Amino acid sequence: MGIEDEEAWENDQVLGQTVALFDQRGDQEAFQLLLDVTALDFERAPGSDWTNPIVSAVLSVESHVVPLFTEELFGRISETLMDVARRRGHHHTSRVEIREALPEVGPDWRTYYADRVGARPSNQARRERTASTVPTEDGLALASQQERIVYLALKDIQAATPEDKTIAIAPLPGVRLRAGHTWSPDITVFGNGRVVIFEVDGPHHRDARRYADDRNRDLQWQRCGVPVVRLPVEDLADRDQLAKRLKEELIRHLWPR
Repeated sequence: MGIEDEEAWENDQVLGQTVALFDQRGDQEAFQLLLDVTALDFERAPGSDWTNPIVSAVLSVESHVVPLFTEELFGRISETLMDVARRRGHHHTSRVEIREALPEVGPDWRTYYADRVGARPSNQARRERTASTVPTEDGLALASQQERIVYLALKDIQAATPEDKTIAIAPLPGVRLRAGHTWSPDITVFGNGRVVIFEVDGPHHRDARRYADDRNRDLQWQRCGVPVVRLPVEDLADRDQLAKRLKEELIRHLWPR
């Protein structure tokens, strides 16, 4: 592991332990907000004395998350984060800052934004559409080839269903939940006045932090009365079995007996 990787790992551990503390305390407001932090960095203030530097713990978040850090909530987070940082050796950490994360852009970003001039806003694939390598089907962006496999399987099911039992398929819709988070579930399916979400989980979803994040997201959807079905990528190789599983889940959640 290189020096930069070690530093990133250490910073992520500081953030992870801060999240874990709020979870243990039952402070769900701070816990859920910190799950939206994309990165934690420690930065020395320009011009500060090297022998006694002023170091800031900088939390990077997407633009829509910044206003959620109210003064009172920010105070709770700052106190705990600085305590964790100092206990892990970041002794000069004296303040916490919130910073907008830089958005990811593809090499053809000029074309992408030029095409958007005068276009109607879209909630579909708000992050993925900034990249040029994401797969697309029917003019809709998907986050991965694995999600494309599920989308195509659902299209086959859609084509085979009677008109009075049809389904609508929405990949990566932008959705705001009550907790203040804006999420894009992988694929949302509507039918019979009901809805079910399919999430395609790669190996990274087995990481402890990501697993906890997934469970939190599932809980938010359950509070809305929306079931979530998680599909491990390993289960996508057999297309027949995938189609069978999808049909079973659609019947269970959209046409329950």
